[in-house]
Amino acid sequence: TGMSTEVLGGNVKLASGHSIPLVGLGTSAIKDADQMSAAVEAALRAGYRLIDTAHGYGNEKVIGDALKKHLPSLGISRDDVFICTKVPIKNDDTDTVTRAMLDQSLRDLDVGYIDLVLVHYPRHLIGGGTDLDPINKEKRRTVYCILEEYVAKGLIRSIGVSNYEIFHLLEMEGYAKVAPCVNQCEYHPHHTQNQLTEYCRQKGIFFQAFASLCSGDSTILAEKTVVDLAAKHAITPQTLLLAFGLATGVGVLPKSTNPRRIEQNLRDTVAVRLTEDDVAELLKLDRRKNYVGRCTPWRTI
Repeated sequence: TGMSTEVLGGNVKLASGHSIPLVGLGTSAIKDADQMSAAVEAALRAGYRLIDTAHGYGNEKVIGDALKKHLPSLGISRDDVFICTKVPIKNDDTDTVTRAMLDQSLRDLDVGYIDLVLVHYPRHLIGGGTDLDPINKEKRRTVYCILEEYVAKGLIRSIGVSNYEIFHLLEMEGYAKVAPCVNQCEYHPHHTQNQLTEYCRQKGIFFQAFASLCSGDSTILAEKTVVDLAAKHAITPQTLLLAFGLATGVGVLPKSTNPRRIEQNLRDTVAVRLTEDDVAELLKLDRRKNYVGRCTPWRTI
């Protein structure tokens, strides 16, 4: 459990017993080693203690290198940071390929153990067929059961999923020996996923947001409610959108390569105190609209 409780923005205890910070650095846009080094240093200095990556981002090695460099110089211990990565589902040679990817992540990050590993998407992304194709259920199970093995070996501390709908989570009750701790999905006032977030809350699955800022689409920034509330709190609309996540108990993963913005994304966001009315107004903006292409729900119950 290692993590000290003094994390800027606070943390949440997962079903696994480990604590996860509510705010983390999203790294999907960073590949370059120097840029990553600067981003990780700025994040750690600002008070971030969660770094979110994925096998598919191709940057685990540069994150590992950045941590090796900056943790000692900032006097931060390995146990005080929380590293999350994700593994995709591959339909061919799934068992061998999944283990190889996890072993690669462990080698590249080189931090001993990984705090959290998520199944990145509920099926093979290319040519996965429709959701009803039985191969998808079979592969979800195969990959998750391998994650459970890595937990038993002490190489991974907590496991979860990403982009899972309620029916995927229900299906897991038939095979998961270790309950998923996290579901990381697209979440913002245009896509509040009310049923899914409520289901996760009931099941003790921590809900984490990606694309809090609508993945660069500025439509939401022009919403009158967003403009008015940002003015009321004297913050930018972007800060408001991140604060919305925290105010609804959802983890957020702001992405930036700019050290100054990285700091602002944390410090400005955690300083905001949205009222229940503010949150209710933002929740009313829901259009069930997602801005990250592949995250369209396939079917909803």
